[in-house]
Amino acid sequence: MTGFFTLSVRRLWRHWKLVLSVMLLLIGMGEWHRSQAASARGGNNPHITWYVQTHQKVVALTFDDGPWESSTPEILHILKHYHAVATFFVVGEQVVRHPQIVRQEIKDKMEVGNHTYAHINLVRHSYAEDVADLEQANRAIKQATGITPSLLRTPYGTYNRTVLKAASALHLHLVMWSWTEDTRDWSNPGVETIVSRVLSHIQPGDIVLFHDGGSDRKQTIEALPIILKDLRLRGYRFVTVSQLMKMH
Repeated sequence: MTGFFTLSVRRLWRHWKLVLSVMLLLIGMGEWHRSQAASARGGNNPHITWYVQTHQKVVALTFDDGPWESSTPEILHILKHYHAVATFFVVGEQVVRHPQIVRQEIKDKMEVGNHTYAHINLVRHSYAEDVADLEQANRAIKQATGITPSLLRTPYGTYNRTVLKAASALHLHLVMWSWTEDTRDWSNPGVETIVSRVLSHIQPGDIVLFHDGGSDRKQTIEALPIILKDLRLRGYRFVTVSQLMKMH
């Protein structure tokens, strides 16, 4: 038995390069699968957040294009009823029109982020124009709430080096959404579709994209309680984006 063991070890030693190659290949495949799973949720630019890698069962709900008089207060009521918080990326022009709604968001422990002043596509403008628009939005939010936002979500999810430079100059961190968690509710695809787009692929650390402004958001309002109930039953907690970013 000892002789057989010694012989096996000698054979293994002779082929150590092959054994090492196989081990490295297996490790590499594991890393590849992990990176593929991560990339399905978002990009890897360190200046942008699409999701947070965490084992905690938390998700960040986000709403764009508000505040909107016909929908945002109702969404706030639903969130409060389910003891949930969210991050609202607000448009400066809308903040000027409805400052009381943004103040209510802060009062309800929600987070408010910058979504530009005039809902412009920042990549189509110069650095100076981007900075001017984002500054104007910051001022509107500060005037309404007393708080200067630290987060930015660009309209249409577009960005380039100029946009990132402008955001950095104003100490704004760019936040997108998990690629599997885009409800596309702006197109009014139906309540069941909105619900399915959230619940079918949800993972801990995801950032979910909704809209509370822009047009009629009745489908979003109907879908939200269904989503909140289901995620609660699964053991998920709801956090703001800033809270989520501290959990990786």
